[in-house]
Amino acid sequence: MHLDTTKEAFVTVNPCRLCSPLGACLALRGIRNCMPLVHGSQGCATYIRRFLISHFREPMDVASSSFSEETAIFGGEKNLLNAFTNVIRQYAPEVIGVATSCLTEIIGEDIDKIIKQAGGSVNCHLVAISTPSFKGSHCAGFHDTVTALVKSMCTVSSNEPAVFIAPPILSPADLRYLRSLCSVFGVDPILLPDYSDTLDGGTWDSYTPLPVGGTPVTDIIRAASPQSTFIELGTTREQSAGSFLNNTFGTQWQSLDTPIGIEATDRFIDSLADIAGIKIPDEILKIRKRCIDSYIDAHKYVSGIRTAIYGDEDMVPSIAAFCLEIGLKPVLCASEGKIRSTLERRIGANAFSEIVICEDTDFDTIEKAAAVLKPDLLLGSGKGNHIALKHDIPLVRIGFPVHDRFGAIRQLHVGYDGAMAILDNIVNTFLSRNQENIPDGYSYL
Repeated sequence: MHLDTTKEAFVTVNPCRLCSPLGACLALRGIRNCMPLVHGSQGCATYIRRFLISHFREPMDVASSSFSEETAIFGGEKNLLNAFTNVIRQYAPEVIGVATSCLTEIIGEDIDKIIKQAGGSVNCHLVAISTPSFKGSHCAGFHDTVTALVKSMCTVSSNEPAVFIAPPILSPADLRYLRSLCSVFGVDPILLPDYSDTLDGGTWDSYTPLPVGGTPVTDIIRAASPQSTFIELGTTREQSAGSFLNNTFGTQWQSLDTPIGIEATDRFIDSLADIAGIKIPDEILKIRKRCIDSYIDAHKYVSGIRTAIYGDEDMVPSIAAFCLEIGLKPVLCASEGKIRSTLERRIGANAFSEIVICEDTDFDTIEKAAAVLKPDLLLGSGKGNHIALKHDIPLVRIGFPVHDRFGAIRQLHVGYDGAMAILDNIVNTFLSRNQENIPDGYSYL
């Protein structure tokens, strides 16, 4: 079907992307004793803090250099230096990650110079991250932060090898699951970042300014070794942390698809088996067989269901490939980023040719496409809920952000268990929708 999915060049209606500093603050929360600081207005930091709290249901402090009209004209160097002093006094962090806002980038603030000037007078490691939202989405901010951390920490070669996993934006449950998969192979990975505890760490006996958990800075240094392995999941960015480490220190670098669905999980499992130098344990093979069995059991409910997928550029291609695995038929794939080449690689030319692609898009364009295509199902974040309600299309919430439902931090996407969890959610969503039209409901199926 030919469908014009070009977003109006002069206006964005309900953006599909979130701001780049938001992704940076999320990544920084995955570093131990690290405080994110947005160099810009208080409104930027407040928006980011409120947005992340709504998804993770955890307290989240984000510092600000508190730009005003005066600093927007004459520069915010003084504000940033004062912010360092205040943050160190209040939080005593080991690391402060400075994420720039659109305003500071537009006026040309030299963050590296300011940090160099302050470096000798503060007892804290300062990391500058360029994150104007006009350059990229929250995904870009997330990955650029990981790259900035690696470049800042890895300045000399290390003789301590380690296995690193750099995931895209996933749930804390996903991060814990990735670690548990590795443990079956006797591998103790360093997740970069790891916010599984800092944003889902249980109750506190007393207020803790910086939550316990996260990747230790001393562990990041170990990535600068030819004996270390750095696995990046779900991103194909050219200037990635893995690319830098490989080119600079000879670190063994792998770029894999996010392990969502059987095929992608198989590749991740094969990589772990190679790293560990052992055969795939029976425990893993048994879970895989259960996953295949769930696909077979659910096939009669999902086969041929026309599906619209939207969300992060890191997530949409993986979900589309998963849909084809279980029998769903993607008719629309939409994202704030570039997904065309990755999508075609993941699903093949035949399936790709039958899908309407929306890149660099907004929810207004997605809604117009959905109104024409009339999909049976929506798969994406909670931000598309208005489309589901207006056009009476069931929505299965996947990925980030989910503000209108509870338990997003415990939603599992990765691995064979994640595939079964998503499949169960999809099937039960359809059964619930069909049951609404049956007066007595179902006795059994």
